[in-house]
Amino acid sequence: MLAVAIGGCTAKSPIATQSFAFAPTCAGCTAPAGARIVLNATAAGPKVDPDVYGASIVTWYDFRAPFVAPSLRRLGIRLIRFPGGSQSDIYHWENGGTLCGKNLGYIAPGATFANLARDLSLPLHLDVAVTLNYGSNRACNGGGSASEAGAWVAYAKAHGYPVRYWTVGNESYGSWEYDLHAHPHDPETYAAAVKSGYYPAVKAANPNARVGIVVDSPNDRAWNDVVLRQSGPFDFVELHYYPQYQIDSDARLLGPAIGGFARELKQLRAEMTADGVSSRIPIYLGEFNNDAGQEGKQSVSIVNGLYLGQMLGTLIAAGVPMATWWLAYGSCDQGGDYSGALYGWQRFGSEALFSDGLPNANEGCATTPRMAGGTPFPTARVMTLYAQTVPGGSRVRAVTLSKGLWPSVRAYGYAIASGYALMLFNNTPTDRAVVAAVRGGGAAFVATLSTYGKVQYDRSRQNRWVGPVTRSLGRVGTSIPLALAPYSLTALRLKATP
Repeated sequence: MLAVAIGGCTAKSPIATQSFAFAPTCAGCTAPAGARIVLNATAAGPKVDPDVYGASIVTWYDFRAPFVAPSLRRLGIRLIRFPGGSQSDIYHWENGGTLCGKNLGYIAPGATFANLARDLSLPLHLDVAVTLNYGSNRACNGGGSASEAGAWVAYAKAHGYPVRYWTVGNESYGSWEYDLHAHPHDPETYAAAVKSGYYPAVKAANPNARVGIVVDSPNDRAWNDVVLRQSGPFDFVELHYYPQYQIDSDARLLGPAIGGFARELKQLRAEMTADGVSSRIPIYLGEFNNDAGQEGKQSVSIVNGLYLGQMLGTLIAAGVPMATWWLAYGSCDQGGDYSGALYGWQRFGSEALFSDGLPNANEGCATTPRMAGGTPFPTARVMTLYAQTVPGGSRVRAVTLSKGLWPSVRAYGYAIASGYALMLFNNTPTDRAVVAAVRGGGAAFVATLSTYGKVQYDRSRQNRWVGPVTRSLGRVGTSIPLALAPYSLTALRLKATP
């Protein structure tokens, strides 16, 4: 058993000096009774699927830019989603891609499905999730066409393009979605289209293709119960999650928003079971980010990075095998929430993991500091650190926290190659002293500590977007005192020694 106890160290850590020279250990810390984090080394949980590290690639951004593939490679991403959100229901993939409707969307030159596969998916060994057009047919005078979907699947199979997941429509329950069916946003119409059209068409084109259906939050029983009962068979369900709209709160994002997502997953699985769906049918988190509206400074602050990391920990613990952050590239605006109550220094926001190259008047960001394309925002830094520390194939280990710690401190535990990993989140803007005590997992370890948090993010105030700091702690015994930096993710890797 591996235990981590919140200590009573009162001396200020060098982390608080806003310097990279920090002491990873906290001499003199003690572990008071009743304040503990416990990783049970024998309580095996779900296996980590590498496809949880994913993001959307959209047609309105030229993903052939020279910095895109290298930045995605460094990120450690394994899954990309295409063609992008609501535009999927007006997008027709053939002939390089066209759109229904005037002024409803945009396709960048060269942002074709074939180029996505040749320039990103194949060379980077990435899986692909495609959102099929449910809203419109080729003539743009009716609902989506199953034959068009089947032709796309057949094309991908014939060319060896690695598309694993095909979801029918994007948020088809919502009035904001383009839907030319006689009965738009109707669960019975959607279920019939999947059952009698899309599912057989996709399977005929490629029997190994996985077909998914759209579900709403568990509160929308009117949609969910119908599509779960009447759409079958299907291979997965796709859920989206945005806890805020236009008005942001750091405390909400790092507290109730993450707990609420965990409850939604449990409620959705209960609904699926009640509606006769096998427990083997996975949930795909197709989109998630902090805010579904215009993005303000929280989106590019350390707070959103910590949110992303704890969402990863939560969905992995729940056995969710694939997820795609909204989005990788193609977002910047200056019209969101810039409240002084939010932590952060920027006067722009972005849903993306990386800068597209700023300033960029075309994206609504004409007055930002100059930033090179491919510069990682905190969300990308956290996803990278998580993917490097907890690669696909790792196993969840049960972690319990003493009453009063959650959610100011969250911890997620894993069995990794030759040892264990703890992902420790400090959701407060002050230092926290901790002591990691190892029990039952071995007498000694070689420990490595990586930290990314407020200290690193604060350099962005001078437009310096730096990454985490890492150092070896060498050979350690069964007690490891640590200092959790303000607003930070600390990744502790423990390799067992003889």
